[in-house]
Parts: sequence; structure tokens; C-alpha cells
Amino acid sequence: MYSIRKSARISWMVLLIGAAGIGCSAPPPEAPPPATIPAAAPPPPPPVEAAHNPDQDWNIFPDPTTGTIDIYHKGEYVGVITGNEPVEQDPPLPHKPDQPDDGR
Repeated sequence: MYSIRKSARISWMVLLIGAAGIGCSAPPPEAPPPATIPAAAPPPPPPVEAAHNPDQDWNIFPDPTTGTIDIYHKGEYVGVITGNEPVEQDPPLPHKPDQPDDGR
């Protein structure tokens, strides 16, 4: 019985060594293809021109501390909207701050 165990061990060792030898003798995998060189980014688009002249802008500056709204047109001060304008004015028209309100 001792000889069967010994011969079984030897055959297993030969089998394992043979499998290890076959696994290690395999050729290495192929090298990956070279990386592609990224293309240069396209040039940025030309700047978009304004559709209107900045002098035609209306600038509205609300003041949260007083509740008034200062209005500028073409860079010049036009007036203020205080919230006390007549109800008939829709939208309210700016007026000079020294113009007295009608008390509404």
C-alpha cells in the first residue's frame, strides 16, 4: 500500500510540474496598440455681437432698503419708481425723486 501512495504522489507531482511548465512557457500576450494622439481642440467661435447698441439699454437698480427703484436710460438718470405711483400707470412711469407723490 505504501508503494501505491508513493506512486500516486509522484504522478501528482509530475502532473503539477508539467502543468506549471506549460502555463509558464506560454507566449506573453500581445502588446496593446499605441495610444492615439488627441487632436487639437477646434478654435473658439467668434464672439457674438450684441444685437443692439448698449446706449439703448434701460438699467434698473432696486434699493431693498428704501423700496425704490432707480431707472437709467442711455446712461442718464431718468427717475425713480417708489411704489406710490397712480394705479392708472401700468407699468408705472419713473419720475424725479423731488416730484411729490399723490399720497397713495
